[in-house]
Amino acid sequence: MTSHTAREKNGRTVVEGRRMVAEALSSGVPFRQVVYSTRVLQDVDGKNLIARLQAQSVPLLYVTDRLMDEISGVETPQGVVGIVSWMVGERDTFPLPSAGPALFVVAEGIQDPGNLGTLIRAAQAAGAHGVGVTKGTVEVMNPKTLRSGAGSIFRIPVFRLPSEWTDQALAQGLAVYSTQIADGNPYDREDWTKPVVVVLGNEGNGLAEVPGAKPISVPMVPTANSLNVAIAGSVILFHAASQRRAHGLLPTPPHMV
Repeated sequence: MTSHTAREKNGRTVVEGRRMVAEALSSGVPFRQVVYSTRVLQDVDGKNLIARLQAQSVPLLYVTDRLMDEISGVETPQGVVGIVSWMVGERDTFPLPSAGPALFVVAEGIQDPGNLGTLIRAAQAAGAHGVGVTKGTVEVMNPKTLRSGAGSIFRIPVFRLPSEWTDQALAQGLAVYSTQIADGNPYDREDWTKPVVVVLGNEGNGLAEVPGAKPISVPMVPTANSLNVAIAGSVILFHAASQRRAHGLLPTPPHMV
């Protein structure tokens, strides 16, 4: 499952490390195979993880630490790698929550898997109801995206959107905010208690004009040029969460798709 084509064709990808394997297991993601070595068995937590996998009849393959080093995609392997059946579906509409105002993120042309994974992690932690990705955005099933998401990707809906998604968002009653490096309205002057989609764009080129969207920016000191896209998204999302809590609007669980 090392190539994009293979992952798409087979609907499978790789999860590596204790946390990722445990998150996938807890989220009910189907495992095709788990490979492990003595490295993961050196403490109680690692032994418990393998026992949980055995209890759920996950196919296990024991290998040497030396072979695990060759299999692993990280610099310091933790001794456990899983192959899971998991795909990112396509949606024409946003999965609105049953109660409370919706909060969604859309990634437009984000290229770095670490940035996308971190953004998904922040969205889930801030109580967002889903993350949409458009054509030109890095592959969600990329193992680097999954690792950066630290398991959050299995706990929040992540879905592909068509290029012309804004009309549907507006029709569903969602306000659309597009992030700009400068010249947008300061993000902390907006009303985040209403149903909202916040759009974040390419690391180098930013966003093109998003039809029907209101531009917003994160004010910075004059000596700063820009923020990392995942950091900017995190700042905005947690401000939205704070504003909602102040109005008694507690996050509602997302509808997994």
